Amino acid sequence: MRFSIFLITLALLPMVMILHGWTYTEKQLPGLRDQAITALRDQGIRSVVVDIRYLDLRIAGDAPDMISLEKARAAVRAIGPLRVVSDELNIPANLQAQQDADSLVIKGWLPTEDNTHEVTQLIRKLRPDLNLNTEELRSSPMVRWPDGEKAPLTADSILMIPIVEKLRVSPWLDITQDAMGLRLKGLLPANGLRSALVSALNGESVETLLESTHTIPSAFADPATLIPFVKYFFDGTSQRRFAINDQGEPLIEGAATRSLESEWLALLRPVTGGKKVTSNLTFYPSELHFPGRQLASPLVAQQAEALKAALAEQLISFEPGSSVLSSGEQARLAAMTPLLLTAGPAVRLVIGGHPSPDDSSARQENLAKTRAEQVYSFLVEQGLPASDVQIVAFDSVPAGTPGAPGQSDSVEILLR
Repeated sequence: MRFSIFLITLALLPMVMILHGWTYTEKQLPGLRDQAITALRDQGIRSVVVDIRYLDLRIAGDAPDMISLEKARAAVRAIGPLRVVSDELNIPANLQAQQDADSLVIKGWLPTEDNTHEVTQLIRKLRPDLNLNTEELRSSPMVRWPDGEKAPLTADSILMIPIVEKLRVSPWLDITQDAMGLRLKGLLPANGLRSALVSALNGESVETLLESTHTIPSAFADPATLIPFVKYFFDGTSQRRFAINDQGEPLIEGAATRSLESEWLALLRPVTGGKKVTSNLTFYPSELHFPGRQLASPLVAQQAEALKAALAEQLISFEPGSSVLSSGEQARLAAMTPLLLTAGPAVRLVIGGHPSPDDSSARQENLAKTRAEQVYSFLVEQGLPASDVQIVAFDSVPAGTPGAPGQSDSVEILLR
């Protein structure tokens, strides 16, 4: 009897094993697989792959960061009898950029610290004007390159292309000349323009004049057209400013004459690409009237300044439309002559006529010069040396503006 029971048990054993295998496969295995999938997805794992062979567990998926990856591993290990024999959880290499004004924040994951340095160096080269924040750019051996990507990272790398395209920037330039000297700032294309500007202007401050290989093409950034203009515009010591913003809109500021304005605008035409020039110029009758003008006279500085101040108070008046010196103005000129003679033969003068501010015609210009010639002839008769005197017609300046003469229909004597 016992032997019969043994034989029956032995015969049923394969059936029990088959039943047990079927129960595990059909009842328990799906539940364990679902537990593993849920555990991974709860920790933010994407593209989850779970494969269970008996009690051997193989997992794969993409984690957003190391914290999520470690939590996912711990959750899987806590599942009953399963043992992890293959773990292919990783973090896909990724980069995100967020720009706010002149700041750029780079986030993401890369395989090595060298890769993060590659990103930093590349962006600093493309946009040296940006303040770069890479505190959230991390590296880990658990990071996997996407298909087709590899180190070293360049501007053409799959991960970098979206960021690089967003970083393209319009060039701009701002040059100021004042009592502190020349200061240059801006962002220029890396086409030799920066070095050409520094060489041409010899500015005292150029640290904030940057260049980039990632600028948008702009009409003003051609050294062949920009350099001739800036050299002429900043010739001398008068306070001036020239700027072109990132929209390509030019601005000129400072002391000027009508003649200089015309020459500047002619030089600016190929620079601006047709953009309208914003002109904040203060017009004066001549460059000799510019504030802060330095005298080129060989006279002793103190003597030259005293003579300049004395002449500044003397305007010789004429009747409207007339070039005849009145007896009263002749007497004033005769009284001025000893002052001019005292300066000696080294004195250099400019005698210029101020035309009517309401009429810039050639007739007014000729009248102004004729008046200046009358004043000059009278001074020569009084004994003034005839050499080293320039006779000119000053530019017409609107009445009431800062650079307008104190009196129209007049002649002014200036020391140069």
